[in-house]
Amino acid sequence: MVLVALLMSGIVCTSAQYIYPKENNRCASNGDIMLQIRDLLIQQGRIQESVDSLRRMVKRLEDDVTDIHEDVRMVKNDLNLYTDCRNYHVDGHKESGVYLIDPLGNKNLVSVFCDMETQGGGWTAIQKRISGSVGFNRGWAEYKRGFGNVTDSYWIGNDVIHQLTKGRNSSLYVSITLTNGTTLYELYHHFYVSDESDNYRLFLRGPVTGTLGDAMTGSHNLSGMSFSTPDRDNDIVSHSCAALYRGGWWFNHCHHAFLNGPWSPESWTYPWFSTVQSGTSVKGTTMMVKHN
Repeated sequence: MVLVALLMSGIVCTSAQYIYPKENNRCASNGDIMLQIRDLLIQQGRIQESVDSLRRMVKRLEDDVTDIHEDVRMVKNDLNLYTDCRNYHVDGHKESGVYLIDPLGNKNLVSVFCDMETQGGGWTAIQKRISGSVGFNRGWAEYKRGFGNVTDSYWIGNDVIHQLTKGRNSSLYVSITLTNGTTLYELYHHFYVSDESDNYRLFLRGPVTGTLGDAMTGSHNLSGMSFSTPDRDNDIVSHSCAALYRGGWWFNHCHHAFLNGPWSPESWTYPWFSTVQSGTSVKGTTMMVKHN
C-alpha cells in the first residue's frame, strides 16, 4: 500500500508542477524516493533470481551426490568386490541364487550358487549336483580350476576352495537329497583346504552336528588327507582310489564319504557311509562353506 501511495504521489507531483511551481522541491524529493524504490525492487528481483539459482544448484548437487552413491554401488557390483556369498548376505542380499564373487581378489570373477536361507544364510556352494549331466571323473587340472554349470552341477575349483577358507575360521555344510525327497545334512564347524603346493590337503574337525552322521572324520578320517584325482594319486593305499572309484576327492582307505562319484545308474558306492550306501539313492548333493 505504501508503494502504491508513493506511485500515485509521483503522478500527482508531475501534474502539480505545472500548476504550483512551489511544489517542485517536494515533488523532486518524492521522485528521488521513487527512483530509490525502483532500484531496490530491481535489486530485490536480482537477489531473488540469485537465490533461486543457488537453490537449483544445491538441488543439482544433491542429485549428483545421490547419483555418485548409486554409481559407487553399481561399480561395486560390476567389479564384484564381494569375495564370497556371506559378503552378499551381510550387504542385504537375501535371495538364494547365482552370484558372481571375486575370491582370488584379481577380478577373475567366479559364478557360484549362494544359499541365503540355510543355517542363517550366506553359504557359498563349492560343490553342487542335481543331475548326471556333468561328469566328475576328471583330472587334476580340471579339479584345480573348476568345471560344470553353476545352474546345474559343478565343482568350484580347488584354488577357489583354498582361497575361500584361507586365513579364516570356516564351516562346511554337506547335504544329500535322497530320491524319496528327504534331505539330510552334516555341519562341520572347522574346515580348511591348503594350496596346490600341499596337494589341497583337507583339514576338518568338529563340533559336528546333523542328520547324515559323521562320515568324514570317523574311522576313515579324511582330515589331513591330500586331494587325489585319477591322474594324480595322493591317497595312502597302494592303488589309486580316485582311479578305482572314478572321481576326485580326499581319499584315505579309500573312503566312507565320497560325493564326487559316478552318477546313478552307474556304480557309486558309499556316497556317505553308512546313511547313504549307494548312489542310486541320491537325487542331489551340496557342499557349502561360510566363514564364521
